[in-house]
Amino acid sequence: MKRNALVLVVAADALTRQLTKNGLETYGHEVVTARDGGEAVALLETERRIGIVVTDVELGGDVDGLSVAESARQIDSNMLVIYTSRFPHLIPAKRKVSKAPTVRSPFHPQQILGVISQLRQIPGASEAAEAA
Repeated sequence: MKRNALVLVVAADALTRQLTKNGLETYGHEVVTARDGGEAVALLETERRIGIVVTDVELGGDVDGLSVAESARQIDSNMLVIYTSRFPHLIPAKRKVSKAPTVRSPFHPQQILGVISQLRQIPGASEAAEAA
């Protein structure tokens, strides 16, 4: 049986983290969560099975979601990244990593699943992010 990539969900809001985690797990994804950017970067550095990062841009603290995405791409230049934001139009385009769509918050976990499916269709998507 094939399994899906390990997904890192980064959100300051505990309810958003849990609902997203539960929704993705329902559809076969293994999920780890982080409550802030620092915790997310630490997970990226230690958990090499992560193939997809779903990060809120507005995390607060020293490490925002844009920095989390940059760190993810430094570890794996093809890692799939999905931003979430209440105000996507305010995200500086120059700071976003390439091929990383934004989903407006609040969102339903099925929206994230749809974006993951679309990203997997892009040539050069990370093998770690495809069903293993």
